[in-house]
Amino acid sequence: MLVHEALAERHSVRGFSREPVPRDVLQQLLARAQQAPSWCNIQPWRVWLTSGDVTSRLVAALVAASKSGAPSPDLAFPGVYPEPYDRHRKECGKALYEAMGIARGDTQGRYDAWMRNLQAFGAPHVMIVAMDRRFATYAALDIGCWLQSLWLAATEMGLGMCAQASLGAFPAAVRAVLPVPNELAILFGVSLGYEDASVAANRCRTTRAPVEDNVTFVG
Repeated sequence: MLVHEALAERHSVRGFSREPVPRDVLQQLLARAQQAPSWCNIQPWRVWLTSGDVTSRLVAALVAASKSGAPSPDLAFPGVYPEPYDRHRKECGKALYEAMGIARGDTQGRYDAWMRNLQAFGAPHVMIVAMDRRFATYAALDIGCWLQSLWLAATEMGLGMCAQASLGAFPAAVRAVLPVPNELAILFGVSLGYEDASVAANRCRTTRAPVEDNVTFVG
């Protein structure tokens, strides 16, 4: 698979087979992502990858936390989305709920869909991704490079994944299951496994704005 093919095929998977990914395949995936570039080669991503019972315990802790309090991520989520970002965000939500067959006024259906986020969409593996709190924007950019590298490698290898801020929304619950030290800020989680093509949410595809909306050609 060529890079441009992986870019076109890559998508957020929101429904997984329970079949675990073999350890050697996980190791190969992470070794490929480890080649991502970073500022002065500091390689700031710190990752905890769960399997088996640990995945189940992590998901249970996140679900329980969501029912007892509001999200309190280590790094605050954006509170305001000015245009055109808000339009893109709403179009994404509309495409997803339409794929799932959930009407705008279906409060219970939307709640159940939100809870599927915290259940890692049934994935057999979850990655929790963190970085040293002493770093800021540039290390976060490095972790973005790592995440994209991971996603393209996963696509090439026939694996599905979804990067989720929601899996980092309750850091105390994560730390109750995983040994993530407080000096590291939990950024997000990744659901990982084999895609279940029968799940309606996996039919969702989002659009992209033309290049000119994001890039100004000068000269």
